[in-house]
Amino acid sequence: MKKSVILFLLFLALNSITPAQTKIENPKKPLNSHAGREMSLEEMMQINDVGGEFFFKYPTNLKVSANGFIFIEDMNQLLQFDSEGKFIRNFYKKGQGPGEMLSIGNVVFYGDHLIVHDSWSNKIMWFYFNGERIDEFRIQENTNLSRFLLSRGDKYYFLSSERPMAEKTSIVDLFQKIIQVSERGDEVEELTQFPTKGYIVVGKQGSRIFYDISSVITVPFRDKYLFVSHTREYLVKLYDVENDKVIRSFNRKYKRIKTPPDEKREGGASMGGKPVYAPRQKYKSDIQNLLVYKDNLWVVTSTKDKEGKTLVDVYDIEGKYIDNFYIKLPEGLVKRYHGDTSMAVFEDYIYILEKNRDETFSIKKYRIEQQKEISIF
Repeated sequence: MKKSVILFLLFLALNSITPAQTKIENPKKPLNSHAGREMSLEEMMQINDVGGEFFFKYPTNLKVSANGFIFIEDMNQLLQFDSEGKFIRNFYKKGQGPGEMLSIGNVVFYGDHLIVHDSWSNKIMWFYFNGERIDEFRIQENTNLSRFLLSRGDKYYFLSSERPMAEKTSIVDLFQKIIQVSERGDEVEELTQFPTKGYIVVGKQGSRIFYDISSVITVPFRDKYLFVSHTREYLVKLYDVENDKVIRSFNRKYKRIKTPPDEKREGGASMGGKPVYAPRQKYKSDIQNLLVYKDNLWVVTSTKDKEGKTLVDVYDIEGKYIDNFYIKLPEGLVKRYHGDTSMAVFEDYIYILEKNRDETFSIKKYRIEQQKEISIF
């Protein structure tokens, strides 16, 4: 009997040092007494391709580094601008030699370095922001790495998305895997998974068309964490890549927004001479984007007021719903696609990739109205 009690107490002690993931259910209203106010945007500058040094064709994946450099990907281009929008250089050099690339999987910042993943050659390249190449290596294992997410300096973290071979047209479960790659690319380890859903259309001759119903949205935080959204419902997870652990998940009471019947459906690819679309979802995805502003997380929601302003919820690192505000986003805001980003926040500015009425593109920098001090009383 005494032995059994000792073993039971030991079991409790061991479990107390490895606590379970925390789930935080927030109320409908945030803590800030000034919540619900409008945050205004003042345009400070814009980047257009009128000088002949570069050309926007299919711009995507807008990012701003910690020292204010602006980066944007395009066809055969990885463009760098300073904080005032002055063009600096194109990092893209087509080829498979040192410093050359064929297809940019994603770019990640680490300290004063730019890290580029060439998804075609499956190699990692390190650069200084002045354009000088530091190092590069190939990832040895043949792994489907669909998205470069984060680097810890000695390890690299990717999203791996695999589509199942369905036998008939159906909605399917997808398991988006986090993959860890070692310092020199010689070891690949599968970590956790974030499930999503997809729609597969199977044709008579076995042809297939795939559409995402839900997708993984991530934003890095403090070079160690990822904020992750992977469902159409309101839910955010804070994932510790180093320890392969979801530290906490959080949501709030949220009134879902119905999809308008006249809203354009996803897809339109042709099969058998007819366009094929994803099934219309009853509700919009509650979370449209995730942004980090200083030490807080901004959740861009599907809610809009009568004037078309978007509701943005604010959470602290502990997952507490501390604030919200409305912001009028530009009509030409480029929709995010498969993890690419069209907005980036740096200091008190928001950078937005926009499509103009004449079908050209611009990167615009806006000053955000200074947030009022949060009051929980």
